[in-house]
Amino acid sequence: MKKTILAIAAVIALTAGSSFAQRAYERHEIPAARNSRIDDINENIRISKLNEIVNLSRKQEKQLKKIEDHYDRLQSSNRRYNSHQASRRLETQKQQEILSVLTPVQRQRLYAYQHANRFDNKYRNHRG
Repeated sequence: MKKTILAIAAVIALTAGSSFAQRAYERHEIPAARNSRIDDINENIRISKLNEIVNLSRKQEKQLKKIEDHYDRLQSSNRRYNSHQASRRLETQKQQEILSVLTPVQRQRLYAYQHANRFDNKYRNHRG
């Protein structure tokens, strides 16, 4: 009787533990593709942050939104971009297209901002 109760308790404990475990993404699943509204909000936040840094024109904002949408479609619809190397390559191409939209002065502002924040973030959370 004790063994039966102990076995049932063990089964319950193991099944309860696995039900609370975090769900892993499937091999070909992209989180942004599952929830496009959240992805759009994140894109708008990134574009507005870039706008604060380099002062984008309305036309540039539209071009950046178009680039973001294009690469989202590529990544969600095409399985060949699901490997780590392919997705990094795609991200690099996306960044190059984004930089091509910016003027040389805006690019310099962006590089200066990134350079200043790189050293700032490195020591921000460091306890001395």
